[in-house]
Amino acid sequence: MIRFLVRNWHLKLGAAALATVLYTGLVFSGSFTTDTIAVPITTTGQPAGNWFLLNTTQLGSVELHYRVATDAAREITPDSFVASVDLSKYDLEQPGQPQSLRIDARSIIDGVTVLDQDRNEVTVALDQVTAKNIPVRLDRGEVPAGLEIDDPQLGVREVQARGPKSLLGQVDHALARVRIDPSGIDFDHPVDLLAVDVDGKPVESIDLNPATVTVKINVRTIETSKSVPIRGVLQGAPANGYALAGVRVEPAGVSLRGIPAALTGIVDVATAPINLENLNATQTFKVALVLPDGATLSAGEPTTASVTVTIAPATGTRTFALGVICRGAPAGSSCLPDVEQLAVTVSGPTTLLAGLDPAQITPVVDASGLGPGQHQLNPAVGGLAPGVQVVSIVPASVTVTISSPSTPAPTPTPAP
Repeated sequence: MIRFLVRNWHLKLGAAALATVLYTGLVFSGSFTTDTIAVPITTTGQPAGNWFLLNTTQLGSVELHYRVATDAAREITPDSFVASVDLSKYDLEQPGQPQSLRIDARSIIDGVTVLDQDRNEVTVALDQVTAKNIPVRLDRGEVPAGLEIDDPQLGVREVQARGPKSLLGQVDHALARVRIDPSGIDFDHPVDLLAVDVDGKPVESIDLNPATVTVKINVRTIETSKSVPIRGVLQGAPANGYALAGVRVEPAGVSLRGIPAALTGIVDVATAPINLENLNATQTFKVALVLPDGATLSAGEPTTASVTVTIAPATGTRTFALGVICRGAPAGSSCLPDVEQLAVTVSGPTTLLAGLDPAQITPVVDASGLGPGQHQLNPAVGGLAPGVQVVSIVPASVTVTISSPSTPAPTPTPAP
């Protein structure tokens, strides 16, 4: 019996082992799952003293490949793992130099095993923290046109800069930036300071003490002058039958002072309103000047102006259709124009034109000294009142036919 059991014992033992492995693989393949996750890299073992980790953002994360039981109760997150580098392994004899340190990654919950990771090392640099005093400089930008400033006053002229030695060596000064308001108000505010290099570029990871500086700047306007005309402001209408014939302002203009921005858009200075209501004669008014916003009168300039408004009778025109008369023909002869009426236009004061009687206006052609036949004559108008004058006569010339007593007179051409 014993001989039977030990016969081919090595084959029997191998078969048992193989069965065990196969069974175990079968069990585990159904009880676990695998996945990957990105875990942020942290640091441990900070060296004693003032040491600063440069470019901490470059630590980044490591991608872990892990296995977890399918019946795990907790959700797997990046907080389920720790990925860190031990800064105590950094060679402090070479400060500021990039060195590669091992990434230690592991799970911190039961049932989760880290199988592998996408990288095993990360490059870091440690630098010693030092401090130095640096000057404060001001960048005030462009001063707006029309303004000028006094020398700026700073609450402090020097501040302490503290940071990694390799970065601190790049720092040249602390910069305070201010901007002058175009309104011209004084500047008196605390301003944040920025550590910059000799070219004015910011240097990161530098602390300044104090971090702000009070800046005071007195701002003044620069005034200039500009000459502009005075414009009389009129309102209302003259009396019926009268019209405004002219305006004269004394003085004709004034000189203003103000900042360039205020004077640029000013084209004249107006007077206080002048009322022309029911005026029927020329009159002079003394009125105040109304200054535009932002402007003042230059020294010695008047604050009032004399405005003379000329009022004259209103003028117009009137047209009459009038018959033409031939005078001066030889005795016993007839003188017949070829048109029956002329269009006569006259101008003058509207009050006179309204009272004109057409019977008082007579177009006349003078045939004195002319013999029988046709003649081209220019009509003239008489009987006009003073102030009334002829503007036009249409037609401007008239054909007349003079006939002897024995010659029948032609029939006049009807007016068109």
